Amino acid sequence: MENETFEFGQVKISDDVVMIIAGIATSGVKGVSTTRTGVADGITNLFSKNNYSKGIKVEINENTVVLDIYINVEYGYKINEVAKEVQLSVKKEIETMTDLQVAAVNVHVLNIVQEKEKDKDKDKDKERVDLIEQ
Repeated sequence: MENETFEFGQVKISDDVVMIIAGIATSGVKGVSTTRTGVADGITNLFSKNNYSKGIKVEINENTVVLDIYINVEYGYKINEVAKEVQLSVKKEIETMTDLQVAAVNVHVLNIVQEKEKDKDKDKDKERVDLIEQ
Protein backbone atom coordinates (compact mmCIF):
# COMPACT_ATOMS: atom_id res chain seq x y z
CA MET A 1 0.00 0.00 0.00
CA GLU A 2 1.35 3.42 -0.95
CA ASN A 3 1.35 6.15 1.69
CA GLU A 4 1.77 9.67 0.43
CA THR A 5 1.59 12.67 2.72
CA PHE A 6 -0.18 15.79 1.52
CA GLU A 7 -0.90 19.08 3.23
CA PHE A 8 -4.13 17.77 4.77
CA GLY A 9 -3.16 14.14 5.49
CA GLN A 10 -2.15 10.86 3.85
CA VAL A 11 -3.40 9.03 0.78
CA LYS A 12 -3.33 5.23 0.90
CA ILE A 13 -3.92 3.08 -2.17
CA SER A 14 -5.24 -0.40 -1.44
CA ASP A 15 -3.94 -3.52 -3.19
CA ASP A 16 -7.55 -4.11 -4.29
CA VAL A 17 -7.59 -0.80 -6.16
CA VAL A 18 -4.47 -1.81 -8.09
CA MET A 19 -6.04 -5.21 -8.86
CA ILE A 20 -9.21 -3.59 -10.20
CA ILE A 21 -7.22 -1.19 -12.40
CA ALA A 22 -5.23 -4.13 -13.77
CA GLY A 23 -8.41 -6.14 -14.36
CA ILE A 24 -10.09 -3.35 -16.28
CA ALA A 25 -6.96 -2.78 -18.37
CA THR A 26 -6.68 -6.52 -19.08
CA SER A 27 -10.33 -6.86 -20.08
CA GLY A 28 -9.85 -4.18 -22.73
CA VAL A 29 -7.18 -6.16 -24.61
CA LYS A 30 -8.36 -7.96 -27.75
CA GLY A 31 -7.84 -11.69 -27.52
CA VAL A 32 -8.23 -11.93 -23.75
CA SER A 33 -11.20 -14.15 -23.00
CA THR A 34 -11.22 -14.49 -19.22
CA THR A 35 -9.01 -14.39 -16.16
CA ARG A 36 -8.58 -17.13 -13.61
CA THR A 37 -7.59 -17.18 -9.98
CA GLY A 38 -5.11 -19.96 -10.57
CA VAL A 39 -4.71 -23.52 -11.78
CA ALA A 40 -5.67 -25.02 -8.40
CA ASP A 41 -9.14 -23.47 -8.47
CA GLY A 42 -10.00 -24.88 -11.86
CA ILE A 43 -12.89 -22.43 -12.16
CA THR A 44 -12.93 -19.79 -14.86
CA ASN A 45 -13.93 -16.35 -13.62
CA LEU A 46 -15.43 -14.15 -16.32
CA PHE A 47 -14.93 -10.42 -16.21
CA SER A 48 -17.93 -8.63 -14.84
CA LYS A 49 -18.52 -5.21 -13.38
CA ASN A 50 -17.83 -6.42 -9.83
CA ASN A 51 -15.25 -9.08 -10.61
CA TYR A 52 -12.28 -7.34 -12.24
CA SER A 53 -9.76 -8.44 -9.62
CA LYS A 54 -10.18 -12.18 -10.20
CA GLY A 55 -7.09 -13.85 -11.62
CA ILE A 56 -4.77 -11.05 -10.53
CA LYS A 57 -2.22 -11.08 -7.74
CA VAL A 58 -0.51 -7.87 -6.62
CA GLU A 59 2.57 -7.27 -4.51
CA ILE A 60 3.36 -3.68 -3.55
CA ASN A 61 6.69 -2.80 -1.93
CA GLU A 62 7.09 0.89 -1.15
CA ASN A 63 6.30 2.51 -4.53
CA THR A 64 6.82 -0.49 -6.84
CA VAL A 65 4.28 -3.06 -7.98
CA VAL A 66 4.68 -6.62 -9.23
CA LEU A 67 1.60 -8.26 -10.77
CA ASP A 68 0.73 -11.82 -11.77
CA ILE A 69 -2.19 -12.00 -14.20
CA TYR A 70 -3.81 -15.30 -15.16
CA ILE A 71 -5.72 -15.21 -18.47
CA ASN A 72 -7.37 -17.34 -21.13
CA VAL A 73 -6.70 -16.34 -24.73
CA GLU A 74 -9.20 -16.59 -27.57
CA TYR A 75 -8.23 -19.07 -30.28
CA GLY A 76 -6.70 -17.39 -33.33
CA TYR A 77 -4.81 -14.67 -31.50
CA LYS A 78 -1.02 -14.77 -31.15
CA ILE A 79 -0.41 -15.57 -27.50
CA ASN A 80 2.81 -13.57 -27.21
CA GLU A 81 1.18 -10.48 -28.74
CA VAL A 82 -1.84 -10.69 -26.43
CA ALA A 83 0.42 -11.14 -23.39
CA LYS A 84 2.62 -8.21 -24.43
CA GLU A 85 -0.44 -5.98 -24.94
CA VAL A 86 -1.72 -6.97 -21.48
CA GLN A 87 1.65 -6.02 -19.98
CA LEU A 88 1.74 -2.64 -21.72
CA SER A 89 -1.89 -1.79 -20.96
CA VAL A 90 -1.67 -2.74 -17.27
CA LYS A 91 1.63 -0.93 -16.76
CA LYS A 92 0.34 2.25 -18.40
CA GLU A 93 -2.95 2.34 -16.48
CA ILE A 94 -1.44 1.64 -13.05
CA GLU A 95 1.38 4.16 -13.48
CA THR A 96 -1.01 6.80 -14.83
CA MET A 97 -3.67 6.40 -12.17
CA THR A 98 -1.57 5.73 -9.05
CA ASP A 99 1.96 7.10 -9.62
CA LEU A 100 3.27 3.67 -8.52
CA GLN A 101 6.11 2.20 -10.59
CA VAL A 102 5.33 -1.17 -12.18
CA ALA A 103 8.39 -3.42 -11.87
CA ALA A 104 6.83 -6.46 -13.58
CA VAL A 105 3.61 -7.72 -15.12
CA ASN A 106 3.84 -11.52 -15.29
CA VAL A 107 1.18 -12.91 -17.64
CA HIS A 108 0.22 -16.57 -17.20
CA VAL A 109 -1.75 -18.01 -20.14
CA LEU A 110 -3.73 -20.92 -18.77
CA ASN A 111 -6.01 -21.90 -21.62
CA ILE A 112 -7.17 -21.26 -25.19
CA VAL A 113 -10.90 -20.59 -25.70
CA GLN A 114 -12.40 -21.62 -29.03
CA GLU A 115 -14.83 -19.43 -30.94
CA LYS A 116 -17.32 -22.32 -31.18
CA GLU A 117 -18.20 -21.84 -27.52
CA LYS A 118 -18.86 -18.13 -28.12
CA ASP A 119 -20.83 -18.81 -31.31
CA LYS A 120 -23.17 -21.16 -29.41
CA ASP A 121 -23.99 -18.37 -26.97
CA LYS A 122 -24.57 -15.90 -29.83
CA ASP A 123 -26.88 -18.38 -31.61
CA LYS A 124 -28.95 -18.82 -28.43
CA ASP A 125 -29.26 -15.04 -28.07
CA LYS A 126 -30.30 -14.72 -31.73
CA GLU A 127 -32.97 -17.41 -31.30
CA ARG A 128 -34.36 -15.53 -28.29
CA VAL A 129 -34.54 -12.30 -30.29
CA ASP A 130 -36.24 -14.08 -33.20
CA LEU A 131 -38.86 -15.55 -30.86
CA ILE A 132 -39.52 -12.16 -29.28
CA GLU A 133 -39.91 -10.45 -32.68
CA GLN A 134 -42.47 -13.05 -33.87
